[in-house]
Amino acid sequence: MSQSPTDRRNILALVGDFLFFSIGFAFYDPLVVIPAFVNEFTGSELLVGVLAALRVLFVTVPQIWAASLLEVQPRMKPVLIWSSIGGRLPILLLAVAVFLWAGTHTWLVVLILALSVMVFFTSEGLNGVSWPALVGKVVPEGFRGRFFGLGQFLSSLGAAAAGYVVNRILAQAQWARADRWALLFLCGFGWLMISVLSMTFIREKPVRHAATTVDLRRTLRTAWHYLGEDPWLRRMILAQLVLSTAASAFVFFVVRARQILPDAAEMIGTFVILQSVGSAVAALVGGLLVDRVGSWAAIRAAAAAEILALAAAALAGFGRYPLLLYFAAFFLVGFVNGASWWSFSAFLLDLATEDRRPVYLATTGILASVTVLNPVIIGALFAALRPELLFGAAAALATAGLALAWRLRRALVAGPPAAS
Repeated sequence: MSQSPTDRRNILALVGDFLFFSIGFAFYDPLVVIPAFVNEFTGSELLVGVLAALRVLFVTVPQIWAASLLEVQPRMKPVLIWSSIGGRLPILLLAVAVFLWAGTHTWLVVLILALSVMVFFTSEGLNGVSWPALVGKVVPEGFRGRFFGLGQFLSSLGAAAAGYVVNRILAQAQWARADRWALLFLCGFGWLMISVLSMTFIREKPVRHAATTVDLRRTLRTAWHYLGEDPWLRRMILAQLVLSTAASAFVFFVVRARQILPDAAEMIGTFVILQSVGSAVAALVGGLLVDRVGSWAAIRAAAAAEILALAAAALAGFGRYPLLLYFAAFFLVGFVNGASWWSFSAFLLDLATEDRRPVYLATTGILASVTVLNPVIIGALFAALRPELLFGAAAALATAGLALAWRLRRALVAGPPAAS
């Protein structure tokens, strides 16, 4: 498929955003870096769960407002840029706070960390609607799977390089412990802001909307209507909810690894690298599946990888090779994270027309908020039960999620199913 110069410019700008965001995110990774930081400075598993719950809450609830806003905006790009700038500035504040107070006022730093998590993931919640909707608008149909695959592959390589830097920074024993972590967050802030710069090169044509004012109630009514009207949307959301509930255990992998692996504290960057490699493999596999088979096939692959990741972590506490099993678990977590969000997004982009996409995306996001307490519950159980039992139970739940995802196969090739 041929592309116009504007198409190529937009694709390059979006791939740049993809790449630079992933590099910055590796220094602020909510599944490895943040839990490791909290575990090292507080030793609280429950706090790890609370921060994970805040991430889920603040990344999901704002999405319905984002959809309502986009219903009246002629362009999505300004919303995306200003949301990103506002969400990433608190990471700079966190870096300064860790540098100044991590050794003396730990709980103040934890509060600032919680603030940064809430603001950053509020921004990502808004972007979770505007960014895929913008991709659907400016990336030609038929090239989206390859776009997602290329962007994910390059960003995974960048994140792997960032993981190496994470290891090198944390290994500098001559530096104060707080200085090392402050530098990690500062690096994350810098690269995340470069990704914003890449967004500015996107060219987007304005469109007229029937709505002229932001109206949350109208958007909620529309979302409810679409949910009742489209059984494929309901099926996709149910599969996503079950899989995301099981994936809530991922944040505790690094906590358990630090308990049973003697050198795990020095492997934080290695775990980030393994996630990045898994994400790169997901890009190569998923991009081809989306364009040549269907987005439903990429969703299945991500669900299968999720089961294997949880099973590996469960077996690590009982087996003879815990290090290898945790290496496999983090690789598979990377595959899941690298394939899940954009395979579900690609499914929605195919399922919905352009005018419906923001509300479809927001509907999936807002309903995901029902999983907000899962990390807190797992954090409370983590200290009371053997973690491997929790990981095993999560693997069983992910198996149910795969069974639900299996039903999505004919959504886009056989027409609407009978309502259920």
